[in-house]
Amino acid sequence: MKMTTMTSMLFCAIFLFFACEDDDNNDTDIDDQYEVEADGVAYTETDDAAADIYNTIVATLNANDNIGIVAEVNHSENAVNAGLTLDYTRTVYFGNPALGTPVMQDNITAGLDLPQRISVYTNADGNTVIAYNTIDYIINRHDIGDVSTTATIENALANIVGSATDETIMINEVDDDDWDGIVTVTSPNDFDTTYNNIITTLNSLEPITIMAELDHQANAAGVDMTLGASKLIIFGNPVLGTPLMNASRTTALDLPQKMLVYEDADGVVNIIYNDPSYIADRHDIDNNDDTIATISQALENIAASGAAE
Repeated sequence: MKMTTMTSMLFCAIFLFFACEDDDNNDTDIDDQYEVEADGVAYTETDDAAADIYNTIVATLNANDNIGIVAEVNHSENAVNAGLTLDYTRTVYFGNPALGTPVMQDNITAGLDLPQRISVYTNADGNTVIAYNTIDYIINRHDIGDVSTTATIENALANIVGSATDETIMINEVDDDDWDGIVTVTSPNDFDTTYNNIITTLNSLEPITIMAELDHQANAAGVDMTLGASKLIIFGNPVLGTPLMNASRTTALDLPQKMLVYEDADGVVNIIYNDPSYIADRHDIDNNDDTIATISQALENIAASGAAE
């Protein structure tokens, strides 16, 4: 895993209206003991309170008319509700369809990793870490071609985090040899039947909570763009997810679980989701094999319900 440092913003975010700032004063030295290891993650560390940083980021997002917050997940609170403990960990999901839709037009599976998300958590030394998936991670994972909005997305993310912390942003490069970690199930049903079957199944499973449903096609139409039928479900079970986040806090970027239902250009309906083993590998999670196996079986059953005739 290679790591580079982003010390200046090279492109202004045209659509998101964040000004470029010189960050010559950003001299934070990330403690090697708590260095984030996950590939394709950008992060920084500050001694400011985690709640203050999170609230600043949310306020910045709310102040921009082009951005919509899809969901806010309080992982720590969810852990407590499940009788577990987790230090401050929150993730905000947000997006701008004018920027994200062109990426999904290139490859609809990118809808599994969109909208964007930023996680804020307190690490073992009491400092606050802010992390997000780089656009290069999405490009490599979904084999995205030359899409004009990707540089704007990356710069906007860096500006949002940089303006909240005024600290150097570290970038973990992507290993091109890594597997994409996406499980695909083809459904013989039409799109609506497949999607509704999954929602019905999730609602019937008491430990699981649906955090958000996102209609990528409708959001694209809202900015006068076209996209095939595509909906994302964000859902989770803190009893299973919390141990993984305690093992590696950046797992909050991949939890709760996501399941994307989409119809391809040939009219075939597909269900895709993240392989839990991939999540464990990406975030360097060890000694949680039973939990990973349980999650894998649950996701397999949920996806199968969508394809059930």
